[in-house]
Amino acid sequence: MYGRYWERNDFALQGSIGLSGLIETPPHEEALARLSYLFEHHRRFGLMLGPAGTGKSLVLSAAAHEAKRLGREVTSLDLFGIDSHDLLWQLANALRLGPTERWSHATLWRAVTDHWHALHSARLPSVLLLDHLDRAGANCLGLVERCLHLDVANDGCLTILAAAREDGGGLLLSELAEHSDLRIELPCLDRQETAAFALELLFQSGRHCDKFDRNAIKTLFDLSGGTPREIVRLCQLAGIVAQRDELNQIDSVMLLDVASELPHTSRRQTSRVFSPVN
Repeated sequence: MYGRYWERNDFALQGSIGLSGLIETPPHEEALARLSYLFEHHRRFGLMLGPAGTGKSLVLSAAAHEAKRLGREVTSLDLFGIDSHDLLWQLANALRLGPTERWSHATLWRAVTDHWHALHSARLPSVLLLDHLDRAGANCLGLVERCLHLDVANDGCLTILAAAREDGGGLLLSELAEHSDLRIELPCLDRQETAAFALELLFQSGRHCDKFDRNAIKTLFDLSGGTPREIVRLCQLAGIVAQRDELNQIDSVMLLDVASELPHTSRRQTSRVFSPVN
């Protein structure tokens, strides 16, 4: 059903997660299905939680495309580092309400809510997607909660979908999560999913090296922790090395070598590779 969102782009080469580039995996399909359920059934709020680098932004973007396909008015905002006034101004601007720098917080709120109420009167549902909810200011979270108490939300004409790291946001985010209509989690990949993901990455990159040796997948999983972003970075560099040295496969030694060049590979993940067997 959702395969069209995961078509090849430059994901494998860029080493970043983008809408068209993430290879289809069961966790991402499940998260997208849950988000889609919420706006298809006119639910009020969905909060997707997961570790950094698992593809939450991509799944949120895929949900936006699906909502547009179903005729919803869709607005997507990135809340990283903004406060409630910034949120309202960006929202008013995205809704093409013509805000100016002179508009007060109250004026922005009234313009946005009047717009939603007009759509509500016409029975036209809206979907608001908020990325990096955990990185927004505390008063921003309060504003999101205020939106959830609007009549348009309670009557099913406004669905808010948000994404956040599972370990971020503190108490305020925990309180906001209590309003969620459905539990949505995006976990890291398991070892089998990591293997399928990595092999598809090599295939999509167009490099002649298309396989791992017997122990490389375990090493890749230990180094990355099953995080798609880290898998991409490791496979990208390993693929470059394999192409340079005209190798037909990637082995554990190569992965350990390239991992040592990545400053953000955590010591905890690396130590798992070298930990003694009891």
